[in-house]
Amino acid sequence: MSATVSKADGVTILTLTSDPNSPWPPLCQILKNLCCSPVCCKVSQHLRRLKRPSEIVLGTLQIMIGLLNVVLGSILISQHDESWTMSYTGYPCWMGGLFIVFGIVSILSDKYPSPCLVIINVILNLTGVAFAIAAIVLYSISVSNIYWSEICEECYSGETVIMVSVGKGSSG
Repeated sequence: MSATVSKADGVTILTLTSDPNSPWPPLCQILKNLCCSPVCCKVSQHLRRLKRPSEIVLGTLQIMIGLLNVVLGSILISQHDESWTMSYTGYPCWMGGLFIVFGIVSILSDKYPSPCLVIINVILNLTGVAFAIAAIVLYSISVSNIYWSEICEECYSGETVIMVSVGKGSSG
């Protein structure tokens, strides 16, 4: 596969031709060439000057949140089997894995600021926001199910509980 770049009048044209003898589909060939070409993956000195320490902090926080999701989610799954959202979907584990990947890409984007990696980092950070909102909703549903199931189990266990208050009365 060959790639050529031509610039004229503020327009950049990237021409990619696929290899018909390659066993890979044309889409995979194009993506490989875009991500591994010197145009996209060259470390940009302009982006290196613009980098801030917030990328490393964000990546570290995402990795820590991912690890907390995996560990604490596994504990919740093992302790409360009646929560259908956790036991059937296993979202704490795979969301934790996604947050770890997002954090690793964020740190790599800070260390090697190529245009391709910076764009991927922005897309993954926006995706991470959506997954974080989904995690908050799913954890809220699971916690409310655990709480209500314990209350309903006490109320509808088949036993009738009668509370009698006996007090000493005064006759006067």
